Amino acid sequence: MKSKIFMLLALSCIAFSVESNLTPQTNVMPTPAPQTPANMPNQTPPAPYPQHNYGLPPKIMQTINQMYPGVYVRDIDYEAYGYEVELSNRMELFFDREGKLLGQKYDY
Repeated sequence: MKSKIFMLLALSCIAFSVESNLTPQTNVMPTPAPQTPANMPNQTPPAPYPQHNYGLPPKIMQTINQMYPGVYVRDIDYEAYGYEVELSNRMELFFDREGKLLGQKYDY
């Protein structure tokens, strides 16, 4: 009797192991290695504003950068005479359509 139980147990273990090999396995994708400075491609970050002109003529931007280096444009108003440009240091500059500086005032 013991040999029959042992034989039945052995056959059930073999059948279970064969059955577990026949079941489909899940698709497990290998995880990629984390990006570290050693294996990252050399890429320069994009500039925040590709043209840095804010829609203004280049002559106006040159004048602003010469007069007030390090400031940025907060607001641009297109007026009949030209442009009214508000800077981050609260200055308002007035330009004609050709880019000539007409005046400035401090907006307090």
